[in-house]
Amino acid sequence: MPRRFAARRHATARRHAILRHHAAAHRFPARRFPARRAAAALALGAAALVPVAAPPAAGAQAAPSPSGPDSWIPHTDITRSDLTQVPGKLAEPSDDGPHPGSTTEWWYTHVMDPATHRTFIAMLFTAPVPTAVIFWYPEKGDKVVLPEPTAQVTAKPGPAVDSSAGSLVWDAARRAYHLRWHGLFAKADIWFDRALPGVTGGPIRYDGGQTMYWSAPVATSRVRGWLQPPGSSSRVSVDGWRGYHDHNWGQFSVVDQRYSGWEWGVSHEPDGTATLLGGVVKGDGTWQGVVGRVTARETYGCMTSIKLSDWRTSGLFSYPETTTLSCPSSLLATPQGLKGARPGLRTSFHVVDPFILDAGLLALPESLGRTVPGSLGLIEHIRTLPSRLPHS
Repeated sequence: MPRRFAARRHATARRHAILRHHAAAHRFPARRFPARRAAAALALGAAALVPVAAPPAAGAQAAPSPSGPDSWIPHTDITRSDLTQVPGKLAEPSDDGPHPGSTTEWWYTHVMDPATHRTFIAMLFTAPVPTAVIFWYPEKGDKVVLPEPTAQVTAKPGPAVDSSAGSLVWDAARRAYHLRWHGLFAKADIWFDRALPGVTGGPIRYDGGQTMYWSAPVATSRVRGWLQPPGSSSRVSVDGWRGYHDHNWGQFSVVDQRYSGWEWGVSHEPDGTATLLGGVVKGDGTWQGVVGRVTARETYGCMTSIKLSDWRTSGLFSYPETTTLSCPSSLLATPQGLKGARPGLRTSFHVVDPFILDAGLLALPESLGRTVPGSLGLIEHIRTLPSRLPHS
């Protein structure tokens, strides 16, 4: 047999063996993974039910060379940007109540320490199943993602969402969200004070007739209170940390394999402002999403072009370290909708501490990142399995 054909057969056999091993490794999702949100955990829903402990992904490597042993792992890139305007408005607490009939719905919060990068994330799902999930990124040591036992999650206008693990309630008198957490693994009592609002947008429509809505009533804030993180017997003050809260709902499934994934990010910037990123990548690789700027005076944003670069690999997953967004002009977000002209935007999110979760059907980095020097935030680059496999 000619050498080149033998080598090709060997490489093909190796790829198939790796894929069989990769599939087998995910048949038992309840096991612990040593080594994004770690996970986004989740991958927001599915892996969210799985306890994960992971050290920082320091082993992530440069993108495979065209002739290297991993050169068959494709970049999970964007093919084009769809700038069709998605309906939007300024995010308000009145947008944040439950949406009955949604096939997927969750409320998300995080608090981040600009000095040490310690990060606590708490999520409550009402659909597809009642679920509570936390993430803890310590200053040093393993990052963890844990499902908090809860039998029921209920939401009502107010807004208020409650469970046996914790609750998030809008306090109209204080004009602030209040997170109380009393789960098995963590406890917290945190106020999201001096909040600046982001946008409420949707529906984004994509593969299989799916529709997703997104609201970020707290794009950034200065939080007050305390946190008892997993594995600790003492409380940590979170006074002066930065806080964020958003809410997703609609007729969609995070683990649906017809679409390619999504891009999401938030950056708390040192001057008290924030930059937001959110949108869907459709099955043909088309990106449709928004970048927003949030200041003490106003919130504005645009449907944006996107460029992914500085590729890295982790296992069988490629992801970008840099996400660049741009648009020639933007619109002011008001309670009545998107109005008026605002300057164009160009910004980049950079991964500074990658944390990777690969749950088979979904893979994602839930990475610490930044936009400008001195900023701190989180970046997600979620991809379904078909978008991560080689295509003939």
